[in-house]
Amino acid sequence: MYFRLNILKRSYSIFFRSVLLTGLGLLLLQCSLEAASPVEPYSSAVKKQETDFAAKWIASILNQGKGNLARYEAQIPFQFFIGKRSSREWIKTDNAKIESDRWIESVRKHRLIWKDSVSSLVCEMELTEFKDFPAFEWLVRLRNEGSGDSPIIHDFKALDISWNDPKGGVPILYRSIGGPASEIDYTFKTEPMRQSMWNDRRKVRMDTNSKAAFFESLNNVYIPNDSRPSAVWLPFFNYQTGNDGILIGLGWNGRWFTEFDHKGKGKTTVSAGMEFLNTKLLPGESIRSPLVLIAYWNGEPMHAQNMFRQLILAHHAPRQQNGDLVVPPVFCLTWGGVPAKNHLKTIAKIAEKKIPFDAYWIDAGWYGTGTVPSNSVFQGDWGPMAGDWRVNRNWHPDTLRPVSEAAAKAGMKFLLWVEPERAVQGRPITLEHPEYFYPTGNKKPNAGQTLLLNLGKTEAMNWVLDTVSNLIIQNKVDWYREDFNLDPRFHWNEADPPDRKGIAEIRFVENLYHFWDTLKERHPCLQIDNCASGGRRIELETLTRAISLCRSDYNCFPIASLEAIQDHSYGISYWIPLEGTFNINRSDIADSYEMRSGLSSGMSIRAVNPDLTEEKWDLLRRHVLEAKRARDYFYGDYYPLTNSYSSNDSWSAYHFYLPKEKRGMLVAFRRPKCDISSMKFDLLTIPNEETVWEFENADTGSVQKITGKEIREKGFEVILSNPRGSSIYYYHSLQKR
Repeated sequence: MYFRLNILKRSYSIFFRSVLLTGLGLLLLQCSLEAASPVEPYSSAVKKQETDFAAKWIASILNQGKGNLARYEAQIPFQFFIGKRSSREWIKTDNAKIESDRWIESVRKHRLIWKDSVSSLVCEMELTEFKDFPAFEWLVRLRNEGSGDSPIIHDFKALDISWNDPKGGVPILYRSIGGPASEIDYTFKTEPMRQSMWNDRRKVRMDTNSKAAFFESLNNVYIPNDSRPSAVWLPFFNYQTGNDGILIGLGWNGRWFTEFDHKGKGKTTVSAGMEFLNTKLLPGESIRSPLVLIAYWNGEPMHAQNMFRQLILAHHAPRQQNGDLVVPPVFCLTWGGVPAKNHLKTIAKIAEKKIPFDAYWIDAGWYGTGTVPSNSVFQGDWGPMAGDWRVNRNWHPDTLRPVSEAAAKAGMKFLLWVEPERAVQGRPITLEHPEYFYPTGNKKPNAGQTLLLNLGKTEAMNWVLDTVSNLIIQNKVDWYREDFNLDPRFHWNEADPPDRKGIAEIRFVENLYHFWDTLKERHPCLQIDNCASGGRRIELETLTRAISLCRSDYNCFPIASLEAIQDHSYGISYWIPLEGTFNINRSDIADSYEMRSGLSSGMSIRAVNPDLTEEKWDLLRRHVLEAKRARDYFYGDYYPLTNSYSSNDSWSAYHFYLPKEKRGMLVAFRRPKCDISSMKFDLLTIPNEETVWEFENADTGSVQKITGKEIREKGFEVILSNPRGSSIYYYHSLQKR
């Protein structure tokens, strides 16, 4: 077995019930303690056969070779229709005008251009290849160069390929639930592509209707047809065919669909794109498709997941001004409705007690003209103030600048929450410029009605750009936190003429990216936190520009389950290295079990009370130092050790490993109703040899030295004497690097 249990109180039958694994955790069981090749099968290390395969695929698209058409068939990996005509009638590999850039570090871009003589449409595919990964990505642009309106463009599949298993086996689809603010957020699912043992055909489609039906089937866990991109599913997938497969990622901050249609005998068609697009183009007008990423992998599915994590870090993660990756801070999280004098008192205490927070976070409630005291998210009249992005002088008479300056003096950056795309009717901007907002049918909006800013309108985008930019300057903001607590689909649908379905969404999404990019141009040191009722806006394009520091609003409520939060960490780590969460909304400083339940690369600790006891200040200091020490490991490869979703009578454990530095971190939880006091884990990152490894217990500081051979043959034992216990071990090789 890949790990063993030391069972003190119960029979061996508990072993099978407590450690029954699903998903990729089960795949790790394939490696026994006696295995001699621990690292390569599951690490992120790219293999030559993978890069060769991807290179041939790219070459076939560029008409520089035939590629392996038995695997993926279509050389042009997208398709759309103009009226009744398929784009494949005029978009082919051998008639493209191709412009290729030189390599810039590990990236090279190509532009493939076609012009349709019948419709006067110009199609441009921007193809990006990566030297350091067996991956490529593209987006498609269409432009009407005719003097009249184009025919209707529809059935636009930004991804449209076949992916076939030459051995005819049953493929497996790996995908994860998104962030609907529930216990099951980020659950990693493993789904064989068969209807039954008798029928090898199966179609899995993710679109508005199927997403709603999925949640309706989950025992009263129902999310309406939320069109934010990761409200139901993360737009990332791993499709295994035998001993290899493809990873797929989408970049689109709107409504997307994906379909995997296994027709039997290993033959699958895979398609994806913007869900509701049925539009003509006006003369000179252009549109773009979602971004599509494909990576090829060979070997173990967990190797694929780790390679995807590293690809995201390399090419879809925000950067600092010097080009380095953004480091998610450890925040002190506070509420914006709390008066400035209280913030200043808290910051002074943080400085006095030498609590090494990286940044000070002011969330909602700081704006507008509300007069009802608002000391938490559940109090005050801050909600109806959305859209009035002036600092509320009732709580902050001198703006927020004194708070940000005090934070800077205490060695902390400053984060400010804003929700610029949403406004409540009655706020000044809605009265002065009602044309900046999407229509609400044939009626004027009622007082208090929620409106969506029409980002697709240049004047509206310029207003919000100047408004947010001025807030950043006036209040010395280092981290701009953008929230989005609104499903935009109703507003988009209302704005579209009958022959222009999808055009409002396209313009909104295009200008959202432009808005963030322009903010960064104006404020080069600024970093962006992407929120949308938690993590409902996670996709490739936003990952490139921002970090989701609040991956789920589930944590906002005191009744939240710590074990569910552990599961959130467990599931999202299959895909995303840089993300964040915060401890549950309670008034006291959490213990280690609670804090570690939400451990992530970006960690926030709520509402520090300046009147804490010395004991609590010491505990807080330990939490912050631990979060900062653990942070580095989230950049490494991920190894799930158990998989016990929604179970309080089991263990949960995982570890991260930095292969170049030969060091790792193991995190383990013994849950409240678990009566198993110790477990032994096989750490696949450690070679089965006599090299000595040093393990440090983060709680006791005790150090033990053990050979790789002993760990691989006997396992590494973690003992937690009491239920509701946790442990962190940092380990590294003592072999000279």
